[in-house]
Amino acid sequence: MLQRVAILYNPFTEAAVTRSAELEVWLRARGISVWRGVSQEAREQIQALADADLMVAMGGDGTVLRAARLCIPLGIPVLAVALGHLSFMAEVQPEELYVGMEQLMQGGGWHDERTLISATLYREGKQIATYTALNEVVISRSEVARALNVHVSVDGSPLTTYHADGVIVATATGSTAYAMAAGGPIVDPRSRSLVLVAVAPHLSVVPSMVLHDDAVVGLRLGRHHHANLAVDGRENVPIHEDDELVVRRSPTVCTFVRLRPSSQFYTHLVARLRREG
Repeated sequence: MLQRVAILYNPFTEAAVTRSAELEVWLRARGISVWRGVSQEAREQIQALADADLMVAMGGDGTVLRAARLCIPLGIPVLAVALGHLSFMAEVQPEELYVGMEQLMQGGGWHDERTLISATLYREGKQIATYTALNEVVISRSEVARALNVHVSVDGSPLTTYHADGVIVATATGSTAYAMAAGGPIVDPRSRSLVLVAVAPHLSVVPSMVLHDDAVVGLRLGRHHHANLAVDGRENVPIHEDDELVVRRSPTVCTFVRLRPSSQFYTHLVARLRREG
């Protein structure tokens, strides 16, 4: 039963602005309390979201990622509406929204728990920071003309040293994002596996890999290198030689609201790939 709904929209997309305002009116007319705003407003008014039963993310995949960041600590499920260029993560098209909302108001739909990854940055053996990602963490070069040496271990055992533009560790959800663009495999989003992908590797004999659910990946930056760490396309944290990033599956999850059977993932995936191709 929906009593309070939060709506997060992309203010730079006219359709998202208009349709989110229309949805607010529609919901209020049915006795449902609504918070509507953009991500900055949500961060500033986080307590106003705490009792929401659902967040509707109206925009592209970037809007969905921002919604997830807000909802994960609050345990709020996210319904993603396709109003962006990519929208790989979207569940409904705009024309399906009100039928979907009626379905949810009647107790329909189901919750899809997606794996997150936790990444801890160490410098000189000391923990600097910990990050949580829905899609991926990426170590990438900060100097345009210089590739990185990244020493990779899995469960404490050395795997390889990538001489590459960067290295990605992604979730199954993130396998259709940057990891796919870098040549990585598409992984069923129900999987809890991690994906390891090098970006433009030079003379590497180790291809992209799908790792065990409980794998712990160590990424240590080679000497005389400087790089940046990005988490779901954000943060952009400078990292230095011999810094180590330890990546594992997080014990927490991000919950999405689904209206279609999980078996339809493949049909919709192919349709989206054709549209973007």
